[in-house]
Amino acid sequence: MLELTRPDTLVERVVAAIRAEIGAGRLPADARLPTEHQLSEQLNVSRSVVREAVSQLKADGVLVSQRGNGSFISKNPTGTVFRLPGASKGVADLAQLFEMRLWIEIQAASVAAARRNSADLKRMQTALNIMQDHPDDYAKSSAADVDFHQAIVSSCKNDYFMAFHDFLGGQLAQGRLIAWQNSARLPGGARPASHEHANMYAAIESGDPQAAADCARAHLESAAMRFGITLT
Repeated sequence: MLELTRPDTLVERVVAAIRAEIGAGRLPADARLPTEHQLSEQLNVSRSVVREAVSQLKADGVLVSQRGNGSFISKNPTGTVFRLPGASKGVADLAQLFEMRLWIEIQAASVAAARRNSADLKRMQTALNIMQDHPDDYAKSSAADVDFHQAIVSSCKNDYFMAFHDFLGGQLAQGRLIAWQNSARLPGGARPASHEHANMYAAIESGDPQAAADCARAHLESAAMRFGITLT
């Protein structure tokens, strides 16, 4: 019997319940998913909630449609899309997100300092200039923030890392916008964040991997503190 267990949105609960059934083997590959009406009754949610959950599972590659026959479990029932926990409604645990970024971005900055070329530095400088020139335009500054970090990752010259960071950047874009908006309420506004980015750029430009790593750590720790989070 399907059961709801996660304290998230109703759609996420339905998605989790269906995934649990798949994981337990009660809905194996190629099995037909219960109808929208059946799921609605079993889970005590509206059919529109079930419809949205099924749509998400199809987008993730967990379910496939057969015209006139309904939805079926795909041959790859774990799906093909990775989502950050809670990212669909913007409540992913910020402390864990910052910790993950700390692990990733320190290494990225270090490698970038050793591998960057003039084009990489120009892209970083352009993004840095936008952040410094438009501190009160949160949409523009946050987009430049994303591009600055993408330029660092691009400097690492690793296609797999770039693909993962592009995904991650998309999931965290709203968080960066909130960070720039949040900075307006703090002493100095966005200037501290711009200064931290400038330090990272200077270390990468100088080709000093350790200094770049140290600057990246200082930036992430300071950014977390602006949200009231202490990274250890």
